[in-house]
Amino acid sequence: MLVSELLEPKLVTVKPTNDLSTAWQAMRDSGTTGAVVITDEGTIVGFLTDGDLIRTCMPSETDITIYDEIMENMELPPVLIRNLRSMLVEHAMETAEGVITINHDEPVLKALALMFQHKLRRLPVLKGNTLMGIISRGQILTHLLLQRDISSREPTPTQ
Repeated sequence: MLVSELLEPKLVTVKPTNDLSTAWQAMRDSGTTGAVVITDEGTIVGFLTDGDLIRTCMPSETDITIYDEIMENMELPPVLIRNLRSMLVEHAMETAEGVITINHDEPVLKALALMFQHKLRRLPVLKGNTLMGIISRGQILTHLLLQRDISSREPTPTQ
């Protein structure tokens, strides 16, 4: 089976100049945990995940004042929320140099091997230089489990 046969049904793209709250809203609304970051021309410049957002949103351990305020009130201080709303995707994303992609006509097991090797949950899928979609571990595993379940239900030939 080829990668192109198991693309995620929804592809979320964001611009590097979008603010983080806009990017999160796009991912949340589509039910995905990652977005490809592209320019107006469609060039991939990065990838943004929910993990990137969490890392960016968390105050550093050295900022004891903000940490104490969060722990005391159990909510983010207004100044931090304002900063997050104005922070851009380009400050939180994995840059294009670090984005692992796969070609649409590669075998699914190669995609799974890349995910395992690089500790990824999803890969952007390209056809040449054009973004076709995303393939995720969830899509691959669902397919493999469904395929296994179907084949285990098939009657075995008798001799």
